[in-house]
Amino acid sequence: MRDLFSSQDSKFTLKTALMVTLVPFLMLVIVIYSTWLLLSINFSYFLANGFPLSEENQDVFVDYLLQSQAEYLPHILLFFIGVFFLGVFLSFVILRPFNELSEMCRELVLAKDERIRIVGLEKSKLLIKLGNFISRYFEAQKSGREVSVPQELLVVKKPAMDYVFYFQFFCLILILMTIAIGSLYLFVDQLQDSIIYTAMQILKAPKGMSTFLASQRNVFDMIVFIPSVIGAVLYVFLARVIISRVQGVTYGYVRDVCEIASGNKSRRLSNREQDPGRQAAMAVNEVMDILHPGTRVRVEVIEEQGATTEPSKA
Repeated sequence: MRDLFSSQDSKFTLKTALMVTLVPFLMLVIVIYSTWLLLSINFSYFLANGFPLSEENQDVFVDYLLQSQAEYLPHILLFFIGVFFLGVFLSFVILRPFNELSEMCRELVLAKDERIRIVGLEKSKLLIKLGNFISRYFEAQKSGREVSVPQELLVVKKPAMDYVFYFQFFCLILILMTIAIGSLYLFVDQLQDSIIYTAMQILKAPKGMSTFLASQRNVFDMIVFIPSVIGAVLYVFLARVIISRVQGVTYGYVRDVCEIASGNKSRRLSNREQDPGRQAAMAVNEVMDILHPGTRVRVEVIEEQGATTEPSKA
């Protein structure tokens, strides 16, 4: 992962990490705003019921409360840094099959005897199967032999679900959500204790006020529960968007390689800037340029218009 930020896919990595980090940040903002709103309502209630407080006390109370929580700012900052790098690792998991495909193609171009070792669940990934076929196709073309496209690639007629990738992705999202929600609960629990302590020490609040604040535990639980639900929904939406994009790109690579192996020698993989795995497309195209020089045609798909442009000579 040392060259992740300097690769062609660095924009995808940074974008994914930032989106992953944005979700708990929004959750924290909602919690802080909801807590502030609850305190404002409480103060209005106490003032309306004749408690010996003034509107100036509310400003002093909020300012002191914020100062009392300042010691936790480094922990919050470290939390978001940790979430960011977890997002980087998530993008690494997403891009790993593409990187392995790139490495397999690079070894073919460099004519290395050693081949990248794929073990465990990685073997069942569609891009790895595609890489294995490209290796056989390269060797067959170099020796003048014919090789047929394996059935496991021919049956891919549309973006297909990669269960291995789904499992890895949602395990990471589950870990992230558990950390985010657990951290929010700890933060709000500490915040409520600080609210009660500050009300009694700074405002010299009557016993009724401190008891009333302490009785709002269920309200504080809801303040965490609602942002947690929102965060879970946002992560599910983010997962669907990312997985859909990865599936679409993977399907396009499989389709194009199968077309090349079936006789369309001028076909090349599209290399769009917004797609993950751009390095893989470049690596595969380099292999095909070696096997079929002078026949390259670039096909660009414009998703926004839902149309395909006419092939043009690259």
